[in-house]
Amino acid sequence: MPLPRQRSSSGEPTQPFRGIGRGLLVLLLLGTVTFAVLGLVGDFEQISALIVGFDGGVLALVLLLSAVNYGLRYLRWQYYLRRLDVHLPPGRSLAIFLTGFLLAVTPGKAGELAKAWMAREFGAKRARPVVAVVVTERLLDVLAVLLLLASSVLVFTGQRSFVAPVVLVAAAGVVAVIYRPVVDRLIPLLAKTRLGAGRAAVLIDIHQAFNRLVEPRTLVVGLTLSTTAWAAEGIGCALVVRHYEPAVPMLASVFDYAASSMAGAISMLPGGLLAAEGSLVLLLERQGVALDAAMASTVIVRAATLWFAVVVGLLALPWVLALLRRR
Repeated sequence: MPLPRQRSSSGEPTQPFRGIGRGLLVLLLLGTVTFAVLGLVGDFEQISALIVGFDGGVLALVLLLSAVNYGLRYLRWQYYLRRLDVHLPPGRSLAIFLTGFLLAVTPGKAGELAKAWMAREFGAKRARPVVAVVVTERLLDVLAVLLLLASSVLVFTGQRSFVAPVVLVAAAGVVAVIYRPVVDRLIPLLAKTRLGAGRAAVLIDIHQAFNRLVEPRTLVVGLTLSTTAWAAEGIGCALVVRHYEPAVPMLASVFDYAASSMAGAISMLPGGLLAAEGSLVLLLERQGVALDAAMASTVIVRAATLWFAVVVGLLALPWVLALLRRR
């Protein structure tokens, strides 16, 4: 059934969910290709047997850790909205947040910007501050993964030569975005581009809201929530790996998960598919995990993180559409 065409509060036709169907199709196609490649490279029957034989109790714990990730990120979302005086009923705010998991299947998670439109329709009055929240969330996710990589390397020294340049380059990029003088110079340049033409006021409003969110105290709170959230999923990955190969140190698995997540983000592919799976298998192999066990671990980890989030987003979508019809 096609999604209903929505109208903004100003009466202009808007359809923020129009790319979801296409995004899900691309995601499913990439997922199919990914699993097909894993089956071709490894022993499909052996991989299937390893997955079917996985401990259900451990899987439940891994899913719980993913839920902890979502809960902490929701707290961050709420904290940032309040810092910008964006007031939404808790139920509507939660609906927007959960639907964001589905919007994130777009390349570079650009679809998440539709959360700003939903927030305005649900009573936030202005969308621009919420755009700043979404941008800040993505930056903090990158910083959190970098912190996990760096902290893992302190104990797990085998990947220092690989991680150091990645962490330094990515961290420099994030700091450049957060550093106010740099952004102050970028906005006039962006306003002169074809994309930013006529949007100088919009960019300034978003920038001002962004500055409030990266103030030291606010940044520390957000980064603490972000790092704890992604550490929870990293521990989930470690539990899966240790089911097949108990000798692999937990921090090594956290490192592998963080590095593969970064690879997926850099690829700009929906859900980081192919890049995240391929890098995780390779990293696990370097830890001494057998190829088939590494592939089985990767499938389970991605099912409990990416695909679990997609299912949660799909379940939340009817809730959001019902709220939009009643507004």
